[in-house]
This record gives sequence, structure tokens and C-alpha cells, in this order.
Amino acid sequence: MLNIKRLWSLGVQKNSPRTRRQIQLCNQIALLFTLATVFPYQLFYFIYDYTLYHDVFVANLIFIIVYLSVLLLNHKRRYATAKKVLLVNTCCQLLLVNYYISSEAGVHLYYFTLAGILLFLYQNLRTLVYFVLLATLGTLFTITHFLFSPDTAITPIPSPWVEIMYAGSVAAVLGLLGVFLMFFRNQINQAEKELNEKNDYLKMLSNTDPLTGLANRRVLDEALDTEWYRLSRNPTPLSVIMCDVDHFKLFNDRYGHNSGDHCLKQVAAVLKGVLFRPSDLAVRYGGEEFAVVLPGTDEAGARHIGERLREAVECLNIPNEDVGADAYVTVSVGVSSFDHFNCHSGGPVRLLNSADKALYRAKSSGRNKVVFLGYDS
Repeated sequence: MLNIKRLWSLGVQKNSPRTRRQIQLCNQIALLFTLATVFPYQLFYFIYDYTLYHDVFVANLIFIIVYLSVLLLNHKRRYATAKKVLLVNTCCQLLLVNYYISSEAGVHLYYFTLAGILLFLYQNLRTLVYFVLLATLGTLFTITHFLFSPDTAITPIPSPWVEIMYAGSVAAVLGLLGVFLMFFRNQINQAEKELNEKNDYLKMLSNTDPLTGLANRRVLDEALDTEWYRLSRNPTPLSVIMCDVDHFKLFNDRYGHNSGDHCLKQVAAVLKGVLFRPSDLAVRYGGEEFAVVLPGTDEAGARHIGERLREAVECLNIPNEDVGADAYVTVSVGVSSFDHFNCHSGGPVRLLNSADKALYRAKSSGRNKVVFLGYDS
């Protein structure tokens, strides 16, 4: 099965997903029409009376070669030519075979299969062109059905074989339509999967700070609104931490923006390292400022995490010599919590502002420390 997939995937490399699906479909049609020609028609001609059916047998061999050339054309990236060759070859084959063996064998029924897959075979097919192609297929079907009778056929199929072949043609037409519909369904599923993956990726990009990999301000606002709604139904503690890299402007001016970016990445890694629960959210709030949302965490727990964060950043030992000869990069941390829900209170914005005020006090009172302010402060 894997080798067959490789065969019908010839020419798909370095193309968009939509183009790849079109190429695969074209190759699949060519392969299946080749198989439908060999079984049962070529097999019958060869076994029953090869001498009598020599001409139609040879003609079908030529058509088979043209079908296989479609794969070669796609491999050579001549996609438009491959589809035209496939369509013309199929129409000519059905017309010629019916001319040889008559319409009673049911070969002309394959025009229905071709009409059913026409819209999937071509991208951006204009409505007028589509109806012209359908009208052409309808005309060819009518010609073969009414004009190519056993009386006019060059080598008609005798009874009961013609009835058996007609039943086989019906089964093959329905089988091919079913197989093509399965391919279409798989392609649709694959397209939906690729679309969902792209949407997830774009959503991740829109919600992620590109420098640190943390969530951004948009996610913070959504998370606080979500937690506030949850607390209205199930009151539990909620804490927020705001932290800021001390003297970051001095650090940036002395060591350059590349070093500044690297410093922020290290602080972000520390921030993620002190959080263990999936529900905890770390955010780059802006510039050198970070925020943490801690659902189900009271004042004591939030203070503990804030202190661990402060100590971990200090232990990075990132020099900041403009502050002092032996100075290192540190952070100031503001913490705020509340353990009761009041629908008339200021909401999550007030909690965030309380943590921001606590951060301001930490910076104004000497930096590199943790300050707590209650929600009602």
C-alpha cells in the first residue's frame, strides 16, 4: 500500500497542500482507469479470443500507456498538461472501445464516473467551462448509447458474456465512484487537519510573546476574566504576581539589546521554572515586566512563589555593573490576593492593579524584594 501511495504521489514535492491533493487525485484517476481497463476487459479479450479482439486489445494498451504517462507528466511538474491528457485519453478510450464492442457492454457508463470527478480534478474551474465539459460528456454518452449498437460494432461481445460485462461495467463504475469519494473524503479530512493545525499555530502566535515564549497580555486579560467567572460559581483564592527586572534600562545601555533580550529570556525561564501547576499562567506583561496568575492560591502561597522567583533570578548571577561593582540582575515582585468573591467589587482589573501597586512599592523601597498588598488595599 505504501508503494502505491508513493506512485500516486509523484510530482507532489515542493507544492502547496491544495496543489498536492490535485496532483495525487490526477495520479489516482490514471492508475484506477488503468486497472479498470486491464480487469476485466483486457483479460477477457486475451483469454476469450485474442485474434478476434486484437485491435481493441492493442488500442487499450495504447490508452494504458497514455494513462501511465500522466504520472510522468506530473513528475515533471507539467500538471495542467497531465490533467488534459487524462481527460482526453479517457473520453477517446470510451468512444473507441464502444465503437469496437458496442454500448451493450456498458463501457460508456464510465462517462458518469468522469463527470462525477470532473469538478474535483480541476482547480478554480469556471462555471461556463464546467458546464461545457459536462455537456461534452453527455453528448459522448448519448452518441455511444444510441449509435454504437451490436449491429454496427466491429467486434461485438456475444451473449451471455456481454450481459456479464455490462454488469461488471456497472459494478466498476459504482466501485470507482466509491473509491474516488473515499479519496475525496480523505483529502477533505487532511485539508481540515492542516487548516486546524494552521489555525492552532496562528492562535499560538497571536497569544505568545515571540521573545520569551510566554503568553502575552491578551492571554492575561482572557485568563483573569475566565478566573473571575469561575470564582462567581466556585469561590476560591486567586492571586496575581507582578515582577519587574530592576535597572533594566541601565543593563540594556551597557551590554546592548542582544544581552538585554537574553536576560529577559533567562528571567522568563526562571519564571516558568517556579510554576508547577498547569493552571498557573506566566505572562510577559510588557518590556521587562512579567505577570503570573495563580488560581486557587492564597496569600501565603503567592508570597512563597514570589520569593522563590526573586531568589532564583538573583542566583542567575547576571552582572549589572552600572548598578554596582558586584551587582547582579534582580527583580522586584508585587503580590496581591483575595479569598472571597464579591460581584460588586472591582473585578480582576482591581486585583491586577493591586499587584502593580505592590510592585511599585517594592521598587521604591529598595528593589530586589517581595511586597504584598491585599485586594482591598
